[in-house]
Amino acid sequence: MSQPTVNGEKQSSQFLAFVQHVGSYPAVSDTKEAIENNPYGKKGIELANEGYNKVVAPVLPYAQGPYGYVAPYVQKADQLANSGLTKVDDKFPIVKQDTEKIKNTILDFAFMPLRFANESKDYILSTYGNEYKKCGGNGYIAGGKALITTGLVVTSDSLSWLADYLNQKKEEAKDVAKEKKDAAKEQVNN
Repeated sequence: MSQPTVNGEKQSSQFLAFVQHVGSYPAVSDTKEAIENNPYGKKGIELANEGYNKVVAPVLPYAQGPYGYVAPYVQKADQLANSGLTKVDDKFPIVKQDTEKIKNTILDFAFMPLRFANESKDYILSTYGNEYKKCGGNGYIAGGKALITTGLVVTSDSLSWLADYLNQKKEEAKDVAKEKKDAAKEQVNN
């Protein structure tokens, strides 16, 4: 018997590549393992297996005939889903990383604003402390001077950082423009 076709294409015999692909991710396999080791997870799996054995398994032989008609389409959907996962792997390589690394990366991104705010606070307070010492004195005038000079120092440092960042981007833009210009000249010459 020849293989069924979908829209004129012959289908391979491997089914559920999508499920195998998802199961190959460390985060998914670790989650599955955690559920299997948890007493509530074990009970849920046992209940699902009992339900399958009592309800689905007896009906399965009767579904073989109709399934033969939809099998090529199921297989094509599986192939499309698997190729979609392959694209996800290419775009987001972190999904193939260890679960602990994924967790740490997510936490780093989640707490980045707090970390940035804390670092900024520490920077401003240390700058104020240094300026207060430079102004000499313990009064309101020394504190006011320190406050004003702290604002000036922080502004100066911020503008310096911004200038460095913009100069770096300017150089990158020049390089890209030069490459495009050279590619256009080469295309015209050919």
